[in-house]
This record gives sequence, C-alpha cells and structure tokens, in this order.
Amino acid sequence: MKKTPKQLRTSTDGCVLGDETFAAISAVEGISLSVSSRQRLVSMRQRNLTTQEQRAEIIRAYSGTKSR
Repeated sequence: MKKTPKQLRTSTDGCVLGDETFAAISAVEGISLSVSSRQRLVSMRQRNLTTQEQRAEIIRAYSGTKSR
C-alpha cells in the first residue's frame, strides 16, 4: 500500500497569541508596553469590546502622535 503524503493545511484565519505568549515574545525582542497601554488593555478587557472596537480604540489612541 502506497503512503500518501499529509497535506499541509493553509489557513487565512491567522493565529491569536495569548497574553503570556505575546509577553514572552515581546520580552525577547526587547519590547515593553507603556503604563498607559497596559491600562488601556485592562480597560478594553473589562468592557468586553469586540476586536473591531479594540482596533478602533487603539487607532484613536495613537492617531495624531507625530513622534515615532
């Protein structure tokens, strides 16, 4: 019987990292959140915002910021 190779699954859905995994990757890269960013994340979690609402809030927070 001939073996058939396993097909690689391709997905356009992407991958969502958990908080701890993201923090670990960020630490390796030398990236850390500011106090205001941490507060914003806590606030968004408490209000149970949708992903679209979270994205809009983050864009609002950084729009108008000229120094990057």
